[in-house]
Amino acid sequence: MNPKRDLVKYIRDKAKSRYNKDTKCFICGSKEELDFHHFFGLTELLDQWLVKSKKTITTEEEILAERDNFIEEHLVELYEEATTLCHSHHLKLHSIYGKRPKLVTAGKQKRWVLKQRDKYGMV
Repeated sequence: MNPKRDLVKYIRDKAKSRYNKDTKCFICGSKEELDFHHFFGLTELLDQWLVKSKKTITTEEEILAERDNFIEEHLVELYEEATTLCHSHHLKLHSIYGKRPKLVTAGKQKRWVLKQRDKYGMV
């Protein structure tokens, strides 16, 4: 069992109920195979938060005790700095920025999404 991975899973499971997932891809309008993409990756945010707050998570109890704090401190990144993409565009974005994009690339990811949307003529 990997506590950090479990923490991400626990955070994602708790946060999911408040995701504002659209019914179509923001880029192309597809309604099939939709993914929710965070411009600020959850794993990277968590890594940064753990270091910054000097926390070490080793048990399920600690994970459950801390996830609400993490979510509360990252409401913007979790819910506003995100978009719905079809699986194809989501894979394309990650092929450019990597499986776990660095937090500093969030603005570039957003610009890429907007440029792709313009190419598809979406309004």
